[in-house]
Amino acid sequence: GTLVPQPGEGINEDATHNIFIEGDNLEVLKLLQKSYAGRVKMIYIDPPYNTGNDFVYPDDYSEPLEAYLQRTGQVDDVGQKLTTNTRTSGRFHSNWLNMMYPRLLLARQLLREDGAIFVSIDDTEIHNLRQLMNEVFGEENFIDNIIWKKRYGGGAKEKFLVTLHEYILFYAKDAESFDHLYVPLSEESIKRYYKSKDTNFDVRGHYRTHPLEATKSMGDRPNLVFPITAPDGTKILPERQWLWSQERVADALKNNEIEFIKGNDGNLKVHSKQYLRDRNGKTREAKAFSIIDDVYSQHGTNEILDLFEDAQVFSFPKPTGLITQLLQLITDEQSEDIVLDFFAGSGSTAHALLRINREDVGNRRFILVQLPEPTINGKYSTISEICRERIRRVIEKLRDEKVGKLDFQPNEDLGYRSFTLEHSNYKDWQPYTDSEPRQLETLFDRFETPLVEGWQPQNLLSEILLLQGFPLDSRIVPLGEIESNAVQRVHAEGVAHELFVCLDEKIGDETIGQLHLRAEDIFVCLDSALSDEAKIRLADRCNLKVI
Repeated sequence: GTLVPQPGEGINEDATHNIFIEGDNLEVLKLLQKSYAGRVKMIYIDPPYNTGNDFVYPDDYSEPLEAYLQRTGQVDDVGQKLTTNTRTSGRFHSNWLNMMYPRLLLARQLLREDGAIFVSIDDTEIHNLRQLMNEVFGEENFIDNIIWKKRYGGGAKEKFLVTLHEYILFYAKDAESFDHLYVPLSEESIKRYYKSKDTNFDVRGHYRTHPLEATKSMGDRPNLVFPITAPDGTKILPERQWLWSQERVADALKNNEIEFIKGNDGNLKVHSKQYLRDRNGKTREAKAFSIIDDVYSQHGTNEILDLFEDAQVFSFPKPTGLITQLLQLITDEQSEDIVLDFFAGSGSTAHALLRINREDVGNRRFILVQLPEPTINGKYSTISEICRERIRRVIEKLRDEKVGKLDFQPNEDLGYRSFTLEHSNYKDWQPYTDSEPRQLETLFDRFETPLVEGWQPQNLLSEILLLQGFPLDSRIVPLGEIESNAVQRVHAEGVAHELFVCLDEKIGDETIGQLHLRAEDIFVCLDSALSDEAKIRLADRCNLKVI
């Protein structure tokens, strides 16, 4: 297969780095390997939970997706899926795990060494998925099992207990490359705890206090027992020992970072000041909890209702607030981190990423993959159509919010490119099983040209990009100064060399003379477009590859 661009389906397509792909995610993940291996900072997926009603089909690597789905009776002649993974199948868990395993294996190859993956799941497969991810990512790279409290209460229809939570399995590509994980303080905690002001306020903001006296859980440290002099001259000794060394206390006193508070017994107690910002003015962050209990599934439904004015467009979407907390934990607003979601659903991940980029002036980028799975919704025929429409509406809303305001983010990426999974532009090689030499000759005759009949230059160019390891957001510039042939120059961030492509039937000597190529650059063209002499000339100047 290949990924074919859909001009006009996206927004700001020539400048954006965001990507939406319609197609089976297993096939798409294979196609992304060369261009995106080791480049993705974070993966978030919300796969089917294997409730018995989900579409979970076996993958067959020896034939195209359409062929084996039709052969196994899982789709009808127009591609509608027919089967679900029922609990009575006898391979209920195996079918689901066999579906997940190759996708996770391919996904791991796309992660950066300091990257991470989050997988939403419920009780049906949490234990099996944990073992599967231990195998794929390594048990040593398990970070945590995040508990998400997804609703307030209710549960009148529950047979046994009222289930209030789901899980998010959190694995690193390499836990050793992880630094400490912090998230921004919430506005609620800032207002609640950081209330006091002093002479450091202009730089460091409000502060809160903590006792400087060490608790019993801390081992004995005789060097932490010393007197601290209060402003009235009183020398205060700890009941046991201080948390800080004498040198650190002296520095804190010098910078007005210690407060003396009268206790219930009338004696002065030593407290350290914890400011909202450090001495350089950087706002304090906090450790994240393994329980998320401040965002609920109803919030996700409300977001669909707000965008589409119809909550029935998509059932049970993940709320953006949930995904935002994961983005804050792993991604850096100052970096151009790539976030991948290959079970995109309604597009909550793209929504969350676009919104958080607006809030912290970030440059994160998304790649979303969604199967064109049919819906029962009358307005939108497939889930991928809903996803594209949601991204459009979110971008439109963010643009409207900018109108009439100062633009603090002129380079904000409010756009996306759309691609669809299609058959390759190259002919499929059919294995030769006959013993008749003439049949073999006929087979070779079919491959006099390796391209399928009716191939389109734009679609082939997109496939060449993937084959040569160039990402889908590469910049493609026609070389207008060359009039004798249509030559495209391809440039991508993070790729040291450039790609030049000419798909004309014939390439003249004049064109070759005008090409400014370096030894590391790649030039791709049709084999039949060059004379033998021209091939030698180009091969001496660059990395020549012919079709």
